[in-house]
Amino acid sequence: MSSKAWAAVDDYIVSSLFEADPVLDAVLKANRDQGLPAIDVSPAQGKLLSLLVRIRGAKTVLEVGTLGGYSTIWMTRGLPADGKVVTLELVPHHARVAHSNFERAGVSDKVDLRVGPALQS
Repeated sequence: MSSKAWAAVDDYIVSSLFEADPVLDAVLKANRDQGLPAIDVSPAQGKLLSLLVRIRGAKTVLEVGTLGGYSTIWMTRGLPADGKVVTLELVPHHARVAHSNFERAGVSDKVDLRVGPALQS
């Protein structure tokens, strides 16, 4: 399947099955405004991440590569009240944007953001 066809299918799934989420829309806008590359997961992929965290009953999730925190936020939504995502980001600018996004989404208390090389984090 071509990337154009894949995008069309993904857009259809999102428009048919998902309600608009102003918080996540604001996160994506902040990422764009701060010059981050547009390589975030799609809403369907984010929902899948959240469901996988919930189905597994995970209390701790390790994410390598935070970017602007969009997928991190999705994963926090699948955690129990005492759960945590530990996310590792090499680029300080990306980490600053992500930290702001975590505050915007109200999930800062569920995220342990570590900046630096993953092997040293």
